Amino acid sequence: MVGIIYRYRRMLAAITRIELLRMRFEGFSRFDYVLFVFCGLVPYLGFMEALTTGAMSIKQNIHLVKNVMLPIELIPVRSVIVGMASQFVSIGLVLVLVAADRSLTWRVALLPFVVVFQVMWLAGLTWVLSSVTVALPDITYFVNLFVFLLMFLSPIGYKPEMVPQGFGWILYLNPIYYMTEMYRGTMLNGASPAVPVAIAYVVMCVTTFALGSAFFERFRGVLTDYE
Repeated sequence: MVGIIYRYRRMLAAITRIELLRMRFEGFSRFDYVLFVFCGLVPYLGFMEALTTGAMSIKQNIHLVKNVMLPIELIPVRSVIVGMASQFVSIGLVLVLVAADRSLTWRVALLPFVVVFQVMWLAGLTWVLSSVTVALPDITYFVNLFVFLLMFLSPIGYKPEMVPQGFGWILYLNPIYYMTEMYRGTMLNGASPAVPVAIAYVVMCVTTFALGSAFFERFRGVLTDYE
């Protein structure tokens, strides 16, 4: 807990001193910009940590799968929940800051649904990745690199409308875009997400969960054949 608070205090200090990208949003104070960044950065870090740890979850716990009567599908889900633990704490800290800025709205009541859909999305992804990683463990290097690159393609430190014309399709193909917009829409005043974004987010999460579950069920029988 102390480590999490210390880490985010350092991040807050770094962003507050910002001459970072020298961003200035019309009508935004420096503190408003800090909240804007944190509302996108916190779920992204939770996504990154949960996905990277979940991808190796079965490979690292293969002995449990072979020697304990344990539902194997729970191992990736457990890794997702543990990986998102720091996000849960950080969301609480961000909400305290948003409340101090008097920016909370009734939409914060929808935040638990956004989190649940994120867990479903990550569970579906980790079911696929953890299965593939058992046979191809080196794939995690590509996953880590891809997730890191997604940060620069995601509207964490800038608004989606600031993307140059003609490059919007890159944003719309980026799943992090929908996640960050949903978190900002529930935590920040004046940032209500568009209905198409909300629909796309729900469809993306539910579809990934269903496909990941089907994929895992199809290959779970051969996972114990690998060391």
